[in-house]
Amino acid sequence: MKRPQLKYSAIQKWIQLHTVLILSVFCGNLYADETNDSFRFELTPYLWAASIKGTMATGGEESPPIDSDYNFFALDNLDGVASATFSARKNQWGFLFDFLYVAYEDTLLEATPLQATPRLEGTIIEFAGVYTPTSIDNLEFIAGLRQQDITVSLSLLNRKPEQSVTWVDPFVGLIYARPLKGNFHMALRGDIGGFGIESDIAVNAEAMFRYQMNNTFSIKFGYRYLKVKFEDSDFLYDISLDGFQIGLGILF
Repeated sequence: MKRPQLKYSAIQKWIQLHTVLILSVFCGNLYADETNDSFRFELTPYLWAASIKGTMATGGEESPPIDSDYNFFALDNLDGVASATFSARKNQWGFLFDFLYVAYEDTLLEATPLQATPRLEGTIIEFAGVYTPTSIDNLEFIAGLRQQDITVSLSLLNRKPEQSVTWVDPFVGLIYARPLKGNFHMALRGDIGGFGIESDIAVNAEAMFRYQMNNTFSIKFGYRYLKVKFEDSDFLYDISLDGFQIGLGILF
């Protein structure tokens, strides 16, 4: 039996309440002591060269596995991408914001009466609060929300059926970060979410290395894995993404 999904208006209220709670705790602790250190902000535009495997289905019709001989999610079919991470930290508290947009489009049976243009657009937006306990070195606790917005369309015979699904997952996790030799640093992150509230499961893992060039700029390189299984009455999204990331960190 399929579980009922939350209405979008309820999701919006849930996001607003969660955000207010996080910011209330965050701001209360930030300004409790006027002698605290100043904020540390970082903006990191990045590129995630992810490969995609799994299955999607709409209207009860399951697609072939995505990791078949024909790969719709190839760089040749990449129609647009934009991604960046923003973080703010002050003493033990902070928050993270991550935005990823990607679009794939291809033309099949070109210049024939059955020419078809499938397209997939996806947006992943993540917001999390961060707490660093003083009793444990190099460890941070994170908790937040990850919204995914997936739109699938197919242009065929002057028709363009389209389906969009949006859902929000809570998640909790850990970040372990420490300096290495010289200007090198490493950070490991793992979090798990979904819990059957929206997605059945959502797992995210990252390993990132940073080379600090100076007080402002750093080069980041690492690997990320994201697995999500979401199922609605007529929509299945059971996808894993993994691949290398490279970015430019800007401190201010």
